[in-house]
Amino acid sequence: MNKRMLIIPFFVLVMFSVSVSAQTGFYRSPVGKMGIGVGYQHYIPPTHTEAPFRFNAQTILGNLDYTFNRDLKMSFLPGISFFQPDTEIPYEIAPSPSIDIRFLNVNDMNMTGLQFFILGGFRTQYTNIARISDLPLHSVNMNLRGGVGLLHTLESGYTWRLKPFFGMFYTQAWNNVSTTEKIHVNTTHNFFTGEAGLEVELSPTMSAMGSLEFSFQSAELLYRFGLNFHQAAPLEILNDRTRRPRRTDTSPSPLATRLAGIDSEPEPGVTAPEYKFRVEPLYPVIAKNVKMEGEVRLEATINEQGIPSDIVARTNLGFGLEEAAIEALEKTTFYPAMKDGKRISKRVTLRYRFTLRNTN
Repeated sequence: MNKRMLIIPFFVLVMFSVSVSAQTGFYRSPVGKMGIGVGYQHYIPPTHTEAPFRFNAQTILGNLDYTFNRDLKMSFLPGISFFQPDTEIPYEIAPSPSIDIRFLNVNDMNMTGLQFFILGGFRTQYTNIARISDLPLHSVNMNLRGGVGLLHTLESGYTWRLKPFFGMFYTQAWNNVSTTEKIHVNTTHNFFTGEAGLEVELSPTMSAMGSLEFSFQSAELLYRFGLNFHQAAPLEILNDRTRRPRRTDTSPSPLATRLAGIDSEPEPGVTAPEYKFRVEPLYPVIAKNVKMEGEVRLEATINEQGIPSDIVARTNLGFGLEEAAIEALEKTTFYPAMKDGKRISKRVTLRYRFTLRNTN
């Protein structure tokens, strides 16, 4: 077997051992719901290489997301890759199928305005390399990949949200190259990569992503683009005849001018929840443009750890006001309600006041 040919599956391994981060978006969709997406990846080899050939590669991917909770999602990404070799060696590389399973966890970093993410998964790809007057090579690549990174949400002058991100990843990869007669290559190796990119939330149900991944050991570059479609967080509107909890604390905080207060049903021997870390809602651009003002009321359960859950909107002002209040509440933490010296869960109503004079 020509040893020069063994370099082909090695480069296929390096190229496709990294998964497509631009496909698994950072958007948050309702628990138990799915999202879909499409992606494109373009590999550009280094200008100078010791290999006897260079090649470009393009990959088309599909994406299916499933949301376990507001922080954790799983992605299933089938794909197909196409090679454009630049070499005098007579061979052909058939379209290469791949499957990628990934898990993404995103958490808020209180008081910083940043979020950190943990990304990990498994990927496998099969490549068939046809050679003139010789048996074809069968290459099977598998890898485990994991890493961490940071992202930040920026409000644009439109209804879009921008989320720049950067991550660092470690990959452990395995490669097997064989013919029908024998195994030619059976190797493992590892490497580190970095990735910088941007996710743009174009609407509550659609986001686009682009990124550039680079290797710390070589000059290869991977350009990635993805478009994801998902469900927006539902707003449950309760009937106005529903009995409202008794108002207990309405004093606004000077540090949170649009946060009006907490209402809860009084119970003997129960101390109501109090704010621990309060987050103000961002005033939606579309609401500003139409000069929409008003008070949003949200109902939520504050659990024993002081985390809000089961959030329900009691108003329907529209123009993104309910969504903005819900997002702020999801980032807020509390001192939980107490009874007989023990922490308990408590259902409360929270009010967010949106007035244009407070958004200058």
